[in-house]
Amino acid sequence: MTVVLEATIEGQTELQRYLLGVETAIKDWKPALEASAKELMKSFQLNFDARGGLFGGWAARKKSYPWPLLEKTGAMRGSFYQQITPDKLVIGNRAPYFPYHQSNAPRTRLPRRVMMAIDETRAVLIVKAFQAQVQAAIKAGL
Repeated sequence: MTVVLEATIEGQTELQRYLLGVETAIKDWKPALEASAKELMKSFQLNFDARGGLFGGWAARKKSYPWPLLEKTGAMRGSFYQQITPDKLVIGNRAPYFPYHQSNAPRTRLPRRVMMAIDETRAVLIVKAFQAQVQAAIKAGL
């Protein structure tokens, strides 16, 4: 990801030097990505608590069972993971049957039960995390 900050103000070479310092400070997006991952992982767990209600709800079972929907063993709920580098965040679920529930492919038997999503609320939180990192870099350069 390349970040380009460009400003043209006559007679303000100090601003150019300052912005070069800001560019260096925001080459590593890890703080913003970590904050985003924390919010997303929390949201995915809250979605389980709400039986999918955070992202549209889950279709009811055809049969009744004593355990909560998608939680017979807890393996899928506990299989979320995150990988963060300075320029990338990967969040996934290692349960082998996760893709069958999450997928938006046409289906006839297994209902779609979304466990991971970035809705508008989560998107705003992610944008705010990046804005906070840029603002901190600017403030540190003052």
